[in-house]
Amino acid sequence: MDASAAAAYESSVGPVPKNPGAALLALGMGSFALGTTEFLPVALLPTIAGDLEVTLPAAGLLVSGYAMGVTLLTPILSAVFSGLPRKGMLISLMVLFFVTNMACALAPSYGFLLGVRFFTAISHGVFLAAATTVATQLVGKGREAHAIGVVFAGLSVAMATIVPLGSLLGQTLGWRVAFGGTAFLGLFAMLAQARFLPKTPAPTKRMTLASQAAVMKQPRVLLALAMTSIGYAGTFATFTYMTAILEEISGFHAIAVTLILGVIGVCITFGNIIGGKAADKKIYPALAGLFCLVVVGMLGIWLAAPFKIAMIAAVIFFGVFMFSPGAGLQLLAVNQARRWTPGAVDVAAGLNQSAFNLGIAMGAAIGGQVVASPLGLGGTPLVSAGVVIVAIGMVLIGWRMDRDVDPVSAEATEPQARNLVLEAEPATSAAS
Repeated sequence: MDASAAAAYESSVGPVPKNPGAALLALGMGSFALGTTEFLPVALLPTIAGDLEVTLPAAGLLVSGYAMGVTLLTPILSAVFSGLPRKGMLISLMVLFFVTNMACALAPSYGFLLGVRFFTAISHGVFLAAATTVATQLVGKGREAHAIGVVFAGLSVAMATIVPLGSLLGQTLGWRVAFGGTAFLGLFAMLAQARFLPKTPAPTKRMTLASQAAVMKQPRVLLALAMTSIGYAGTFATFTYMTAILEEISGFHAIAVTLILGVIGVCITFGNIIGGKAADKKIYPALAGLFCLVVVGMLGIWLAAPFKIAMIAAVIFFGVFMFSPGAGLQLLAVNQARRWTPGAVDVAAGLNQSAFNLGIAMGAAIGGQVVASPLGLGGTPLVSAGVVIVAIGMVLIGWRMDRDVDPVSAEATEPQARNLVLEAEPATSAAS
């Protein structure tokens, strides 16, 4: 941090942290723990279902219930807690994370586990909202986007590593051990935050439910959020049951499934880069094209599932593109909020994350219904493809609407959107 940035930091926040890099890493450790607990059940659904004697669709509610918790609780609790000092709140949320995940590991019944999963989501959304605020305060002006990227990198790393490792751990030592290990990830993150995060005063500006409601009244913003929800509902209708598809239809052994899930994680990382670069150029064409590739991947899985070699190729293709529209969707929500509700860019960023988790919940529920229907487990990719096609239609509608009003806005790029994000007040950031 240079001298001018340090002076600005001291005047607005407090003493300059001695090691901002370590503080950012501590925040990233928190998001890594959150990503682990969110996606771990994807790898453990068959094991959990068998141990607790419930159906596979019922076990899938462990994914959708958590996502619904994030969706419903984040906007409300972010507003309620927006006036609290950040460091103490972050540490408290990691303590809650530890307690609830240990409760999951010791759950005596499926109903208890499902209920605890819902309340674990409290720590998820509110933590990421507060962590984003703190991250932007730790660095000099012009590096806020980088700081936010470090925080959210934990989620991507969790997807790429913990899901396959959790699958292996759950298959060998049991799903309870996997949840117990996840709890300790939160404990380690809490200790790192207690050690490295600087003390900061409570924000002077509080987020309100009214500001969030104002954003939700804008049709263009709502359309952007709907693209996120529907697009990822289609993705997670298949991804939630990927382990079961690989085991029960493709016939892969548990160890092979672990390796394949690891490959998916690596592919997701590359896909995020591809999606970001595409959104740098033209958002709407990028979103339409990337969603089309997601549909191709789903149809490939549907056709290739009974054939091991073909299935590996289809999974790799799907893994590359399954999350690739994410960057463009986030940027589109930000752009639309900046245009139609000036001053609420940060609120839109947070609401888009709620929309993402709503998509996860809907996708897990849709997939569960398909599994329980005559189509069965093998029909989930086909139905998923149909849902994503609906999202493509929404993208085309939004593209046409924006092009008719303002051709320049319709082709807004990622660097432009980033500049818009950074105009928002860090203290009121709701990105989660």
